[in-house]
Amino acid sequence: MRPSRLIGTLCLLLSLVPAFGQNKLDFQVFNDAALSDPWAGGLNACQFGRLDVDGDGKKDLLVFDRHGNRLSCFLNQGDVGEIRFVLDNSYVSHFPHMADWVVFADYDGDGRDDIFTYSKGWAGMRVFRNVSEEQVEFELVVDPYLTSWQGGGEVNLLATNADYPAIVDLDGDGDLDILTFGVLGTFIEKHRNLSMERFGHRDSLVFEKTDHCWGRVAESEENNAMYLDTCLFGKSLVVNDGFRHRGATLAVRDLTGNDLPDLLLADVDYPNLVLLKNGGTPENALMVSQETMFPENAPIHLFSMPVPFFTDIDNDGVDDLLVSPFDPNPMACVGQNSVWLYLNKGTNHNPDFQLHTKSFLQDQMIDVGTGAYPVFTDVDGDGLTDLVIGSIGDMDSTYYYNGVLQTHRSAQLAWYKNVGTRQNPVFQLYDEDFGSLSALKAMGLVPTFGDLNGDGRQEMLVGTGEGRLLRFDADFNLVDDDFLQFEKAWSAPCLFDVDGDGILDLVVGDASGKLYYYQGVSQGNETQFSFVTDSWGGVDVCDHTASYFGYSVPTLFRRGNETLLAVGSEQGKMFLFKDLDGVFTDISDHWNDYVCHFENRFGLRSAAALADLNDDDNLEMVVGNFAGGLELVNGDIAVNQGVEEDGPSTGSGAFVLYPNPARGLVTIEGTGVLTVSNLLGQAILVREIDGRTTIALPHGFWLVRLNGFTKKVIVK
Repeated sequence: MRPSRLIGTLCLLLSLVPAFGQNKLDFQVFNDAALSDPWAGGLNACQFGRLDVDGDGKKDLLVFDRHGNRLSCFLNQGDVGEIRFVLDNSYVSHFPHMADWVVFADYDGDGRDDIFTYSKGWAGMRVFRNVSEEQVEFELVVDPYLTSWQGGGEVNLLATNADYPAIVDLDGDGDLDILTFGVLGTFIEKHRNLSMERFGHRDSLVFEKTDHCWGRVAESEENNAMYLDTCLFGKSLVVNDGFRHRGATLAVRDLTGNDLPDLLLADVDYPNLVLLKNGGTPENALMVSQETMFPENAPIHLFSMPVPFFTDIDNDGVDDLLVSPFDPNPMACVGQNSVWLYLNKGTNHNPDFQLHTKSFLQDQMIDVGTGAYPVFTDVDGDGLTDLVIGSIGDMDSTYYYNGVLQTHRSAQLAWYKNVGTRQNPVFQLYDEDFGSLSALKAMGLVPTFGDLNGDGRQEMLVGTGEGRLLRFDADFNLVDDDFLQFEKAWSAPCLFDVDGDGILDLVVGDASGKLYYYQGVSQGNETQFSFVTDSWGGVDVCDHTASYFGYSVPTLFRRGNETLLAVGSEQGKMFLFKDLDGVFTDISDHWNDYVCHFENRFGLRSAAALADLNDDDNLEMVVGNFAGGLELVNGDIAVNQGVEEDGPSTGSGAFVLYPNPARGLVTIEGTGVLTVSNLLGQAILVREIDGRTTIALPHGFWLVRLNGFTKKVIVK
């Protein structure tokens, strides 16, 4: 098409644009409802507790994610029959450090839940007593581990990091007893609390093992099969190599209405909960039948080792059911849809659990699944800073290797377009699979952007978990799948003009925790990279006392005339370096000099992006973590839920749209009434088409609607 003809077409299109606020489309193709807690940090493998932390008389919700030992507090602002929780982590600092698992339970009978948590290095449990008065406060009362009288002496009450115990009143005497798997893991041990018997009150933690085979039930050493009425004889006593595969969760509650404690049990590597029904007596539990699919109307299926919690979520006085994965292996998680909520339509005595959502709380936050690697960039060239987020990926296949369940993930990039202004940014999910990178079936995508050929358009480099660097052109076509022949696992690139010569340089992190540096050199209009060092600045973010890996993720930024380096790490600490010449200076204790309100706690595998998003000369910072979410530091920026796309390529009413991204001209193949609108839902074009039609569109993002289906197109 000749330039004059293209200009004429554009003028015709623009003449069709309605006045602002008029002719809004009568179909909903986007969701601009703001997320209530966009920066909550994501959720993966959670346990829950209920405490009134703000003193308003309502029990708030505590969420502990074992993947990073990260505690979040959601204030209960719902009325009777209403679910409404709002994140407020200002209370988190009042809680003690907890590791791997936590049980919130009131052992001393004062109406305030105390804390039982794993004692790292001791295979036992520590206990914190709730001594809150005007504010939430706990005191350590059991350390390093809780003991129980066994075999003539007080010994460690075994509780591993891979098993979740049940801490409940089993015998109805008022104090809390404990169920846990024994050392061989085949039978469930009961440790009876003798506080009431010895002292007449429940505020002591004095235990005795009174049953080595509670419920007369045994677990297979090979799988999640349960053997009933089995304590002395049977297959379950034959343990391979002396040990069962480790990992199970226990929850006790009367679920059959006979006033006897039933048992819910899950096993490592299995996605379901087994309900074991108690047909014994209050003194002697006896599991008489089992259901392998619970709840019956919508069985739980959460990949590996779900753990259940009973609590009232909708403020109707009846306990509902929350379920989340518990597997200690961070890669054995589902990422998105990992918090299932069942509302109880029955009573506490006769529950009727109905599935309400598989993404409780997650659906109100940015959560890209497993891992989150943010970068700020202007994707569409409109002068506003957008947000692109890489991820480790969603699970696409599983397999066994050497008897251990393994997973493979396919990652993608999420694009949150800035639909606000320079002074008031608003991010809105525009594309969950930006650049269609999910087709690569690659795990662990970390993006970075920069103009590498001097054409004024941004290209993209993407690191992968397998260790490659992928180069994409400005239209996001893959042009080099082995860029620089970089072959270090979990590569994390960052393009930045480090030395201030006007040419982009390249810094790459990897699983080791160190940094690779490539200096950019201009050759014609093309930027070439020359390898300098594999240990840039002496940086090593690996905590060698805890891991063999560091998972360094670099990002560089400028504050005034100073260039600084931020590096995410496996343990979640965000490192900060200055004096980027020779061996760098670690100033991680001085983050608040550059980003206000900074607290260095971000869960596993942190990764950051920094920018002045609202044009106030102050840096905002988002930090991603293994749970797939982002936390925002020094800002309050709205995030909308996203643009919907429902246009298939085949079938009745289908249509095809290409190229995408486009440069002015877009071809559509289909028949019917074509409508093109902007993100506000305002139509700029409505016409009948029949077959192949090419239209010219102005620069921006457009929603193309035909026969009830919607597709998105980018025009650059």
